Amino acid sequence: MARPQEKRVLVVDDEEDIVYFLRTALEDAGFQVDVAFSVDEALVKIRGSVPDCISLDMVMPGRSGIVLFHELRKNPVWARTPVIFVTAHRGDKRVRDDLDTALADSMLSGPTTYLEKPVTAIKFVKAIADAVMVELGEEGQAQEPSVEAIKQELLNLLDGADPETLRKALNILKEPGGD
Repeated sequence: MARPQEKRVLVVDDEEDIVYFLRTALEDAGFQVDVAFSVDEALVKIRGSVPDCISLDMVMPGRSGIVLFHELRKNPVWARTPVIFVTAHRGDKRVRDDLDTALADSMLSGPTTYLEKPVTAIKFVKAIADAVMVELGEEGQAQEPSVEAIKQELLNLLDGADPETLRKALNILKEPGGD
């Protein structure tokens, strides 16, 4: 299971206070976070580096989150990125119809879902963690991996390492303190 420090989430919302809240919740859980305040800004960031998950507001000035969602699903690389819709407009018939169409789209991939604003930090972080397969503790914080999980990850990394890397790893492990 992955650790939150290994996962980068792009939060896309036009409201600064919402972005700050969602970003803080994710950072407190250990995730890497990037933000965008529009669809165009999000596309620039996605083209630069595809995130592991996207938190997406559906209704924004200019192009909507649903437009970005369809752009993501048309691109074979981006289509694998899980998207979590975060919206205060689920009750609006037009938005509900657009969301239902987006969620029913046969091109949909990944554990895409939606959350209604106001969303709690714990519920939001859990939805993101589920989407990127990160295990959380009871308080919505990322759990430290077990010693066995760390050993297994280390063995997996060492298995494919070249001799020089193995020597460096051995020297690091032999250093006083083991850090």
